[in-house]
Amino acid sequence: MNILFIPHVPNTTVINRVYEFAKVTNSYFLIWQMDNSSLKHKIFSQLHSLQYKRDGKNIQIPLLFKPQNLATKFNTLMLNNLIDKLKIDVVVNANALLFDIKNIKVPVIYDLVDDHLEVNDEIGLNQKRIDKIKEDIRYSKGVICVSSFLEEKAKTLNQNVITIENGLYFDRFDNAKSLKSELGLEGKKVFGYIGGVDEWTGLQEAIEYYLKIKNETNVFLVVGGNDSDYFQNLKKNYQKEIFFIGKVSPIEVANYFKTIDIGLIPFKLNDFTNNALPIKAIEYGYMKKPVISTPLKYLQYKQFPFINFCQIEDFYKYMQEDLVYKEFDFSSYSWESLAQTLLAFIEEYKK
Repeated sequence: MNILFIPHVPNTTVINRVYEFAKVTNSYFLIWQMDNSSLKHKIFSQLHSLQYKRDGKNIQIPLLFKPQNLATKFNTLMLNNLIDKLKIDVVVNANALLFDIKNIKVPVIYDLVDDHLEVNDEIGLNQKRIDKIKEDIRYSKGVICVSSFLEEKAKTLNQNVITIENGLYFDRFDNAKSLKSELGLEGKKVFGYIGGVDEWTGLQEAIEYYLKIKNETNVFLVVGGNDSDYFQNLKKNYQKEIFFIGKVSPIEVANYFKTIDIGLIPFKLNDFTNNALPIKAIEYGYMKKPVISTPLKYLQYKQFPFINFCQIEDFYKYMQEDLVYKEFDFSSYSWESLAQTLLAFIEEYKK
């Protein structure tokens, strides 16, 4: 069975759920250039994306981003041409904007990677976009959801729905090494935020509350970053107080999970964050790190024993406590086993 995976965003420099499923199942996956950090970068992204490239299973086809109505028609035509060329049997799509699902010529399984069903100005989710996403879900043969909370929402649009949560690569984490010595952090209590950085992540607030208890015995490590004004301002304003590592490859990032002592999930509370399962929660836990998190509803529902919940303004209080990791069985969270569940679901509903 030839499967083509389409991500929500084309970021191959971090663990990306859609790309992980593609790699584990030895499937094709789409990439494209996307940089919205400035008008110049937007123009460059569009020009770069009007190309066809192929590197093994990694495929780029010509894509338009604007205007919306023309773009979806053009992109779907290009996608259908690729489907014919590669003899694709099924498309697994997580993208909310680029394609017209009802006109894709093979069965589509929709991957609802986050809550894109509620208006959220912070991430650009307006009602028009939501209406398109709902239509795409209705025309899909089935829907996989990152959380059971999203499964309940998706079932109002499509009855063929399953929850397949995020996972991890056990071997990468089992072979990880601490970088405390290399970074000059030996003997210090290391608080770590590892992952994507945007305003909704609440990272600035976490930093500000950490500064209440910052001293020579502790350090705040931020692993990840981008070219956005938000992140660049964070680095500019807090570079003397916070250890900004920057982007790290997915293969190397496990070493930083090994390095930290306490994992942080300071996300702001909204439908987008409440109904998701952050990959970092699983990664922190697998590396036996206690976690401090804002009270995200789905994380609370999961009852991971190693996560300590509090409001963001109380983070500094929990940072001063001697938090202890509590064991949890992660054996069902490998990308390999999750991919087998996905393949079985596709087989059932692809016709």
